[in-house]
Amino acid sequence: MSVPESDPPGSAALVAEGAPAEVDAFDQAALRLRARARWMPAAVGLASLLPYEVIEGRPQFLWDLVGELPAAGLLAYLAPLLGAAAIALARWRLARAAHLAIAALTALGAMAVLIKLGADATAWDVTALPESFSRRAGLPLAALALTAAGAGLTFAPRTRRLGHGVLVGALATALLFYLWPGRGEAPMATLVRIIEQLPDLPHWRFQVGYGILGLLMAWPLLVALGGLWHLARPAPDANPLVAIVALYGLPLMLAMLIFRALPTAPEGWDVFTAAGGIVVFVGVVGLLAAALEVLLAAALAPDPEAPPPALRRPGLIGLAVLVALSAAQWALARPPAKGIEWAQGGPTAEADALFGELLPQWNRARYQWDRRARATTGGQALIEVKAQGNAVVQAAKAIDPALAAALQRLVTEARDLHVAGRAWHERLGEVNAAARKAGLPYYLDPSVLTFAHDGEKRRHFRMRSYRVDRVRRFEADGARFATLRVERLDQLEAGQPMLGFSRDRQPFALVNLAEIRDFEQNLLDGASEQPPVCGEARTGAALPGMVRCGALLVRVLDGHREQLAELIARLTDRHELQHQIDGPLMPMAGAVLAALPGRSPALQARVNREVSAYCAELTAADVPPHLGLLHLAPFALNGRGHYLAHVARIIFAALGERSVTTADGETDQAALLEVFEALAALDEAALRQRAAEAWGELYGTALVAVTEL
Repeated sequence: MSVPESDPPGSAALVAEGAPAEVDAFDQAALRLRARARWMPAAVGLASLLPYEVIEGRPQFLWDLVGELPAAGLLAYLAPLLGAAAIALARWRLARAAHLAIAALTALGAMAVLIKLGADATAWDVTALPESFSRRAGLPLAALALTAAGAGLTFAPRTRRLGHGVLVGALATALLFYLWPGRGEAPMATLVRIIEQLPDLPHWRFQVGYGILGLLMAWPLLVALGGLWHLARPAPDANPLVAIVALYGLPLMLAMLIFRALPTAPEGWDVFTAAGGIVVFVGVVGLLAAALEVLLAAALAPDPEAPPPALRRPGLIGLAVLVALSAAQWALARPPAKGIEWAQGGPTAEADALFGELLPQWNRARYQWDRRARATTGGQALIEVKAQGNAVVQAAKAIDPALAAALQRLVTEARDLHVAGRAWHERLGEVNAAARKAGLPYYLDPSVLTFAHDGEKRRHFRMRSYRVDRVRRFEADGARFATLRVERLDQLEAGQPMLGFSRDRQPFALVNLAEIRDFEQNLLDGASEQPPVCGEARTGAALPGMVRCGALLVRVLDGHREQLAELIARLTDRHELQHQIDGPLMPMAGAVLAALPGRSPALQARVNREVSAYCAELTAADVPPHLGLLHLAPFALNGRGHYLAHVARIIFAALGERSVTTADGETDQAALLEVFEALAALDEAALRQRAAEAWGELYGTALVAVTEL
């Protein structure tokens, strides 16, 4: 029989107090839980103390971001610390190990729910939760913990059958993780691809590296399979080898990799964060395994020679706490409101000067100061920023006091070089709200530029100024949305080369009228070529597909030439409106995963969102859907490797119900042209209907109907 990890402090006193403590004192699983509950809560709580992110070599800790995170994100980031404190308190206050197990499972369960909902909430925001929080780690951790608990339960005859069931459950949990794609590629598909690539790698070093990567990915499944050994042979002691491997095997391998990388690792916080993540892993799996082993044994296989612990009342209390915390986090994690009314008035010369000249000049001065302050003191540049900011505020006072107050706060707080992204968006949002309330047709679009410089991650906060030309309001499934048709006012930076854009946190989607006119001219120029072509004339003539597309372009322009710009704007309205409806947590289309196996989750998510929007724009009721085909087709036909080429191929495959790619993932031009010509031959109603059906087939639900208010 193995020796327990350590005796809990005061165990002799507990034994002297009565039967419950006596039961725990001779139960190795109970002693193991109490021993782990002594130090593992500190390991779990470490997750809240690791850097949230590192900007310009400076770690951003929780206390640096208290005012920057949304309430749900802050609670999610605090969850490990709060859960650790709850487990430590329970160990001190609760005499029964079964009650401690309930408290530990409640804390860990609440932690998982708070983090999941918080990650979903911050996905709408400027800065999402770190990947260590938001990635799907619950199932593999549960599989390892169940394997450790199940193996230990097979030692005693009275819990052996229960242990067998837990081990089977561990394998089922592992298989669910490996086969379920979630919002990305199924881990099993990634693992299979790594194994298939091993023989083709050019050097044994690469084979070793890929082999280690495959081993790390397969570890939860291998451990769960190894646990099945105890279906035939019971564990030789209460802490068998399989349980030890489940808890410490993966952390040990990861620690060896970190140690191996230390000599060549760049200076910074990455190694510290990775090492901290390993400690957190051990704490979560160790507590979860011990708590499951104790509680399952007490509830499903009680010791007939000892008084059973009272589990109903503590269990109900734990469930109530879990439900209450989940409900509170769900309320805090609701997505931002959309469809705010815009009481639009007319532009004025003073407001044009403020939004078109003074604010862009201040923005440019701040950018110059930002650059100089990183290399030198930037004192003279800061004086210029203050002067430009004062000019902005004084001009705003003559227009509207509330607008001046919002701009005063913006120019004051924006002097901080390290102002976080959420604060920047909030300050500009306040300016937009003040302009909207005053009936001024102006809009400042915030953005955060993240870039690498000298091996460091840096940020610059910028904005673009627009005058609102028109507001279109829509209703979709009971929710209200709006798009703003805007004209660019500032000319200090390059244009925005997009017909429209939508930011999840902002209440409006924008339609860029300058780019609409450019695209209109592009189509007209292509139609004037001999033969007519889609896309750029200088490249389209050499591509047969672009000429076939040009024939459809001539047909669409016949009867719609005069209103072409308005039709493109309506098409863009529908496109950007779909982005607002979808949000960042929309379902991942299986066709996207199949088209982009092994590609980065960021690319998969971006393509997925654009597939939805480009497909939805074909259903716009007030636009010839063939214009949408002309918008989409060149991305696939021109042979370029842009991410929109993936979007176009996926949509045409869905519309045509056939593959339009070759075995190596390139465009099958012949198949694509066949699909394109079949779609071009449909009438408008049939093409709209086919697009709606294709969207439903891609995402497994009906496309929401949209009506203009």
